[in-house]
Amino acid sequence: MKHLVFLLCLGCFIGCSSTQQTADDSYPQILTRTPLPVVPTSISQPYFEMDMVLFILEDGSVGHVKLRRASGDAAWDSLAIASIRQWHFIPARFENRIISTWFRLKLTIRYANPIYLPLAEILCNREEEADSVYAALQRGEDFGELAMKYSVAPSRVMKGLLGEVDINLYAESIYKAIQQLGAEEYTEPLKFGEQFVIFKRLQKRVV
Repeated sequence: MKHLVFLLCLGCFIGCSSTQQTADDSYPQILTRTPLPVVPTSISQPYFEMDMVLFILEDGSVGHVKLRRASGDAAWDSLAIASIRQWHFIPARFENRIISTWFRLKLTIRYANPIYLPLAEILCNREEEADSVYAALQRGEDFGELAMKYSVAPSRVMKGLLGEVDINLYAESIYKAIQQLGAEEYTEPLKFGEQFVIFKRLQKRVV
């Protein structure tokens, strides 16, 4: 059995709910994704492509999935679609407003070992808040205490603790920022949809 850890994504607009065309720089972007199912031995190639059309709603959720090119294994394709329906996107914008839209997504899927890291987070609604928290971290204030005070994520009750996370499940910009962290280091505030997040890589693995 092979484990999915990396997706190369190419996308373009098909249209939007208002039938107006959107600008090239306002198409949906993947924010978070649930893992695709383990690939069965019936799919023998080291990588393959999936081509699909998604209807991305104004809240960034996936309304519909239409598969154009599949893996060749119908059962796995069905499970993959169910997983993709749980993905969340930064929604499209047109004339400075959020819209729902049809979006064509092409995935080139390859395999390697997952990258699990012990992480904590502080999630803020506004950039100014995230910048203020980041400044407090640089002054030496405790990450966990700041998470409990300022984070809007459910993890705040655990001082921001997320546990062991496969960082490949984040958008590429966030994945790269986390990958560069050493133990006990934290990122600068990162755009996370309409919010801003600071991640910390913990020293010890979380039990």
